[in-house]
Amino acid sequence: MRTPSTSVEARQSQWSIDPSVKLAGFGFLLGWHFIILFYPLQPTSAAPVSEFIIARQIALNASLFACFALFGRLFAHLPQRDDIRSHKIVISSVIIGVIGSIGVVFGSSIGLLLTIASVTLIGAAEAAMTLLWLRFFCETSKNYSGRSLGASAFISSFVFFFVYHLPFAVNLVILPILPIISGVLLVVFTKGVPLRKNDPSGSGLADWDSAKRPFCRTTALLATLAFFFGLAQGCIGAGYTLLPVAETTSIFGAGVAGIVVFAIYTKSEFLPNLNPVINTSLLMFLGGIVLIPFQSEALSTLSAFLIMTGFIFFFVLALVFIIDLTRTFDLNLTMVLGANQALEYLMFTIAIPIGFTIWNDFSDRSVISLSISAVATLSVIAVILLFEAERPPWRADYYKHEDSSKSSEPDGSDNADTILVDPLTTICDECRLTPREREVFGLLAKGRNAEYIQNALVISNHTVKTHIYNVYRKLDVHSLQELLDLIDVERERINPPV
Repeated sequence: MRTPSTSVEARQSQWSIDPSVKLAGFGFLLGWHFIILFYPLQPTSAAPVSEFIIARQIALNASLFACFALFGRLFAHLPQRDDIRSHKIVISSVIIGVIGSIGVVFGSSIGLLLTIASVTLIGAAEAAMTLLWLRFFCETSKNYSGRSLGASAFISSFVFFFVYHLPFAVNLVILPILPIISGVLLVVFTKGVPLRKNDPSGSGLADWDSAKRPFCRTTALLATLAFFFGLAQGCIGAGYTLLPVAETTSIFGAGVAGIVVFAIYTKSEFLPNLNPVINTSLLMFLGGIVLIPFQSEALSTLSAFLIMTGFIFFFVLALVFIIDLTRTFDLNLTMVLGANQALEYLMFTIAIPIGFTIWNDFSDRSVISLSISAVATLSVIAVILLFEAERPPWRADYYKHEDSSKSSEPDGSDNADTILVDPLTTICDECRLTPREREVFGLLAKGRNAEYIQNALVISNHTVKTHIYNVYRKLDVHSLQELLDLIDVERERINPPV
């Protein structure tokens, strides 16, 4: 897709590696997260391994919940382009993360209390760096989030697989290094990436009314998946674990999800149709949930793989979607994403101890697994059906190619604002706008605001905002000024000056 500024393209062409791949350092942060959650770090004290793992998981999720909620508000006032303040936060987070990692290593042999305190520090460092990574994706002049987060999911899987198969003594050194790598990449590789020209203060003109419903839909479904994932994940005992998500086969699912997301966003210059991917991720998650009661080793491994893959699919696409939402409606990403992630980790914090308690307090584990499977399946389906009528924001899809002559020929009406001139028609054809989106685009091209379009087309304010949102996504612009710049570039391209 052509961008309004050729200078931006010139600067990007100097990169030896695609920016979206260079910005995949977020994957080391996710890999660090997986290791803290699932790597055994076998204790030398009398406490069982399962108790250490559950304690780490509860402490990390609780810390992430609190820190995402807190930092989401604190970072809301961090201006764009303020590298000095951002870098200070990164450096502080790296130091805290290294201290926490060392504490987890020694906590495995000293005791549970040190482990919990150390993991709490890790949660604070991870939440801060996650918000800064994703905040940067929202600030870039081009949206690299789809490819970068897809690559990051694959990197996180590779990091865990690499650590899992190395000697324990080697991993004690690697664990504190991972936050350093992510922090260095965040500081170094984001420096030369062009930022958006609009909203230099970072405050934005938030259109929360239009973004609220799609945000709530995505967050509600993510929270539901997280709760039942955590419930099954917490079913750990001395004799049998219900969902072996700590095995490398399951973590491999995160890599599969990352590769697919990366491929989807690499395949086309247009924004992809996310509906099939979203539905596939939900089907995989539900398929894994349905297999939970079948307590054989092979089916338990398959169940864990499907649940992990489906969840990571949805998790990554939810992040991409919220970044798109904040870029389109000029929302403050740290507040919106902080709320989304805080709710997700709150569900994990609540569900994991519940699963651990019922798994170890009740003798008939077949009834427990069957109950979790049934309730989880019904709940996920209920949430999907509840929001099924409100799915359009996921549909930045390929529309059928329309006959451009129908949109460009005068219809004899007095409203000349809806007639598209040649540059507009070319853009409409290339970006595959629907007939109604063409009308909205034609009015936007004349500088009309949402209220004018609402009255001119006799549609609701919410419908106008949805059409504008879809037009911006398909054209890969994030403000009216960028849209007008794009039209000027296209006009010069097809009608070069003599």
